[in-house]
Amino acid sequence: MRLPACGAFLSFCVFTTIIYVATLSSAFALTVNEVVKDLACPCECPLVLEDCNMTCGLEWKNQVGEMINKGMSKQQIMDYFIDKYGDEARITPLQRIHGKMYQYTRSFDTADWVLLWAGLIVWACLMFFGLYIGVKKIFFNKSQGT
Repeated sequence: MRLPACGAFLSFCVFTTIIYVATLSSAFALTVNEVVKDLACPCECPLVLEDCNMTCGLEWKNQVGEMINKGMSKQQIMDYFIDKYGDEARITPLQRIHGKMYQYTRSFDTADWVLLWAGLIVWACLMFFGLYIGVKKIFFNKSQGT
């Protein structure tokens, strides 16, 4: 009776180990998006290469996919593009911010921009008057009470 339970437990342990190792290897596989999120788009659009769907961006993404299939690491791929195209291939934090802003606001029309800026102005006014009233209550109530 004990022998089948031990065999079942041993089979469970071996099966669990195989599943764990298989999951780890697929979880650490390099993807195109992991590489291209650190590259600037080669065309004139203000997007990060990760977000670009223009012809030039798609060509670079295809090149990255081919390099990944050849077994190259992220650093090797980054070095290739920087060596070939110079520092323009490397994305800066400012480019990343501008690219994301462009991505989120490119479908804005005039009404959306007006609402955005009006909302920001109203928020700033509310913050100013809220602070003004709060400071006025704190300092003037203390001086009147003394």
